[in-house]
Amino acid sequence: FPYLLFIGLAALAMGMLNSLRSFLMPALSPVMLNVMTISSVVLSLQFMSEPILGVAVGIVLGGMFQFLIQVPGLKKQGMMIQPQFAPTHPGVKKIGTLALPVFLSSSVNQLNIIICTIFASFLATGSITYLFYGMRFIHFPLGIFGIAIATAVLPTMSAQAARRETEEFRETLSLGLRLVFFIMFPAMAGLITLRVPIVNLLLEHGQFDRISTQGTAAALLFYAVGLWAFAGVRIVAQAFYALQDTRTPVKIAVVALVANILLSAAFITWTPLGHGGLALATSIAATLNISLLTVQLRKKIGRMDGKRILRSLLKIVPASIAMGVIGWWVGWQPVWDLSGHTLYKAELLVGGMAVSVFFYVIAMWLLKSEELAFMWGLVRKKSAR
Repeated sequence: FPYLLFIGLAALAMGMLNSLRSFLMPALSPVMLNVMTISSVVLSLQFMSEPILGVAVGIVLGGMFQFLIQVPGLKKQGMMIQPQFAPTHPGVKKIGTLALPVFLSSSVNQLNIIICTIFASFLATGSITYLFYGMRFIHFPLGIFGIAIATAVLPTMSAQAARRETEEFRETLSLGLRLVFFIMFPAMAGLITLRVPIVNLLLEHGQFDRISTQGTAAALLFYAVGLWAFAGVRIVAQAFYALQDTRTPVKIAVVALVANILLSAAFITWTPLGHGGLALATSIAATLNISLLTVQLRKKIGRMDGKRILRSLLKIVPASIAMGVIGWWVGWQPVWDLSGHTLYKAELLVGGMAVSVFFYVIAMWLLKSEELAFMWGLVRKKSAR
């Protein structure tokens, strides 16, 4: 229970530092939870009669250090958190008004997970687990790149919206979307074509057998179809938040939730997709979400630099498909039907990923990708520092 206090303070510190364009320590803070939890597992197994209690202690310590690792950054910015009681302060009232729809939106997301779990409970044994692991693999590129880009663009868009710099606001939004698509479409191609090798190598051990691999790979396939939408929704939603409109995203989230429920019921009733149908329903609902958000945002700001985004996609999508051919070849190797051979499988999978990424980068360089040039410029700037 004390973890709730610490993670709340950590989230507050993260928001403050991000608004001041300080991203490194907030991005590293979740590492502390992993470090403390893993350490508690190792130590509690050796020194405690009930090791699970040690894990609980480790999680509390992880939450505490998630906050403490950001304290030096707050001090450097002169923004240390101090306890105050000022319920009538206009800033408190404004944040409360803006935050309430965000709370509702978060509850909609959690309700979506619960409903999906309920549907999966009526399917074959293991369906809930397959969906859980499938989404974990989706969260890897989504968490590293999608959320990172969305977090980075919010302070800039907020400042531009406050200064009524509409053209600059559009440019930042366009860049955020193009960067997300630049990364997510090849990630989609990789996850779809390499789904069986990835699950086989990382999870197929002990009681996690071949059937479990196939079930998880099916969930991963249908979740991966919507990866671009999962990431894109975060960017477009941030644009609404920058404009201090937190109501529209939650209204559209409710519409997407209803669509997800109806599609899930339809897919598991009238198709043989099983739990894969639930994953596909989630992806379609995310596509509906970003589509409706885009329509509403256009009404607010006018054009969204759509032609530039389309030109970028005309380069990204073909290059991603061509890159996927390499992953398809790796996935069709007979070794994935065999047990063991872990070292060879690792070499094959890592080598295939490396060649695919290299091919994609070269293809985008030949196509004169703006997004690649932008990212290369950031790397050069960091190296110069």
